[in-house]
Amino acid sequence: MIEPFEEMAVFARIAEHGSFTAAAQSMGRSKAYVSQQLTKLEQQLGIQLLFRTTRKLSLTEAGKVYLEYCESIVKSAAAGRQSIAALQGEMAGLIRVSAPDSFGEIIVGDILSGFQEKYPDIWIDLDLSPVIRDLKTDNIDVSVRGGSVVDDDLVAIPLVKWHMIIVGTPAYFQQHGTPKTPENLKAHNCIGTRHETTVSGWPFAINGDIERIRVEGDFSVNRNPLIKHTALQGKGLAWLPSYVVYRELQSGTLVRVLSDFEPPAFSFHLVYVYQKAMPLRQRRLIDFMKDWFGTHDVGGLQ
Repeated sequence: MIEPFEEMAVFARIAEHGSFTAAAQSMGRSKAYVSQQLTKLEQQLGIQLLFRTTRKLSLTEAGKVYLEYCESIVKSAAAGRQSIAALQGEMAGLIRVSAPDSFGEIIVGDILSGFQEKYPDIWIDLDLSPVIRDLKTDNIDVSVRGGSVVDDDLVAIPLVKWHMIIVGTPAYFQQHGTPKTPENLKAHNCIGTRHETTVSGWPFAINGDIERIRVEGDFSVNRNPLIKHTALQGKGLAWLPSYVVYRELQSGTLVRVLSDFEPPAFSFHLVYVYQKAMPLRQRRLIDFMKDWFGTHDVGGLQ
């Protein structure tokens, strides 16, 4: 027997609103049509689904059981319509993106600019912050996150692995020599964040363990772009995320040293909330970012 989907949808709407009149109004149909569909459904099933009185409607025991299936079918049909609409959707509208501040400034901004060049009717709202945003409550469509993602409601796609690395200019190494071991850094001017340079030191993988080497320098700051700028002036060695200096490493304006002693790599993931009917613009951005990272070695590990 072919399932009577229209009649099932009408029954679910009657149960939802508790009256034939309200159900008919919500569907833009007549009360007679709604009554006819319910009668037809009961006749096909050979059971009574509702108790009808002059004051109210109530579900029979069979009606309670059958309603669950009807509601499921109605929801599935609605999801199907949304999926089709998403597939046929226009590449226009707003996409909200979040990312860590330095990674977003250096990498993500370029990616989103390229995406907008391809799809000029897309608007981007980029939130840069060290704080991890709640994608649902903050209405974030796509996020870049560092580390592991443990929320089962989120999809996490690995984008890139990166190291904290030591870099300097060729001119600096020509004048001051190239360090061969982490201990050699004590003889160099080391640029970095206040915490790492003056308190706990820079971490290195030495003989299977992570050891911190206390270093000294005449300039400390809490912004990676300024640390890079200072290193490019040849004033000392910098300890930076590899993605911050990937262009300089490619051009040779900065040189990576002590790579054999670098700690384990970190990861960035592309994160979004799982949904069956994802808007086309969001899906295209996800694919665009995956493709971009597949062809750009921003982590220095490919």
